[in-house]
Amino acid sequence: MSRPRFRILALDVDGTLLDRFGALRTTTADAVTRAARAGIRPILCTGRRYRRARPIAELLGLDAPIVCNSGAIVKSPADHGTLWRADFEPSLAHALLDLFHAHDQLIVAFNDRRPDQADFRVSRHPSGRPLYDDYVDRNRAHAEAASDWTAEPLFHICAIGSRDDMLVFERIVLDAYSDQVRTFVQRSPQYKGTMCEVVRRDAGKWAAVLHVAELWGVAPEEICAVGDDVNDVSMIEGAGLGVAMGHAPPDVLAVADHVTGDHDGDGVAMLIERLLAGGVGPGRAVPEDSS
Repeated sequence: MSRPRFRILALDVDGTLLDRFGALRTTTADAVTRAARAGIRPILCTGRRYRRARPIAELLGLDAPIVCNSGAIVKSPADHGTLWRADFEPSLAHALLDLFHAHDQLIVAFNDRRPDQADFRVSRHPSGRPLYDDYVDRNRAHAEAASDWTAEPLFHICAIGSRDDMLVFERIVLDAYSDQVRTFVQRSPQYKGTMCEVVRRDAGKWAAVLHVAELWGVAPEEICAVGDDVNDVSMIEGAGLGVAMGHAPPDVLAVADHVTGDHDGDGVAMLIERLLAGGVGPGRAVPEDSS
């Protein structure tokens, strides 16, 4: 059997592998298994914390490294070890913390710890801010109040509020540190609030995928990347084949080589079938019929 054209299949989780209800469809899981058997190695690339990403990998039977926290860290599910992490330099970390405080933004800062430990720190709880408290309430067992923000490395910090407020705060962050950080404003359907995420400038899903690809001796043109949101753009643009889900926003669709079906129409399964048949490659983005 000839080697497949693409050797890595980088898959976003929410809105890509999972449908709008957060469910992994059997047809999608079966398609991912077929890709792996054909020699295309699937890896998860998600905005989720490692604790929340690992169960999806287990459902799919994957033991590959997991790109978490919008590409700020790569974890090994075999031993929970960290393969790569984009820490802020101490001076930048202090400056960002000061900026959050100056603009009265409460902080969520993610930890790099084992799954049985708290995996994020918060400014305070309850805070009296419904959108912030909603996120913490839903993850209360895994949160802790911060006593010293810099006691552990900072690699992914967020503010939470309304979309309009987060877009304003994103502009403030970028006006001050656009040469040092990357930001994503997005909302998970699981939560009421919108997050303004801040990671190091050279972080992101594509940078993290490249670290895994280097470990495996895979070239960028041998990677197919699939996603549906703003933190997927870097890997969709960089991959040999960048694929957007059919329900992705216009700025994500615009950078894709190919557009597959939406997350409720088994878009990932549709793509994999075409990959295995050799029927899709770089070129103009054209939506598939998801009917």
